[in-house]
Amino acid sequence: MSGTIVGGSFLGGGSLEKKLVKAFEDWTRLDVNDHFHDEFTEDKWDYPTSAARPGIYYRTKRKSGQIVDSPRDIFDLGDLYRSGRDGFTITQGGTDITASWDWDAKNSSGSGYAWYVHEGLSTNRAPRRWTDVFQQRDLFISSNVSKALRSRIRATMGR
Repeated sequence: MSGTIVGGSFLGGGSLEKKLVKAFEDWTRLDVNDHFHDEFTEDKWDYPTSAARPGIYYRTKRKSGQIVDSPRDIFDLGDLYRSGRDGFTITQGGTDITASWDWDAKNSSGSGYAWYVHEGLSTNRAPRRWTDVFQQRDLFISSNVSKALRSRIRATMGR
């Protein structure tokens, strides 16, 4: 599973473009990665026994030995989190800049499991959509990570 943020297009103005690219790179490297860290480590994700039994939560023992119920974090051993943070790239072509994260952690059978955790599939009992703020415009506009981007752009522009 991959998550991508498309930064936009810049027309002309080499100095302006360099400043905006720097603001975008700093934002993704610092603010977005911090946002993902919080999404993985905060006890905010419900873990019900089943979709048919809302409000009744499932207590589990993680591979780390930690006993968790609900709400819980999605960090566990940190493999999934690190796979995205370590798989983070910024690419620029022409006037476009893109930041991408590739959560490619594998489970004990060698299968990738990010999509299952994100969507609440298989043994994952509820979706934990840590990328939704970047996929849904209304969530993004009102988010702290959006405010951080605007702040970085204003600082870059000397305002």
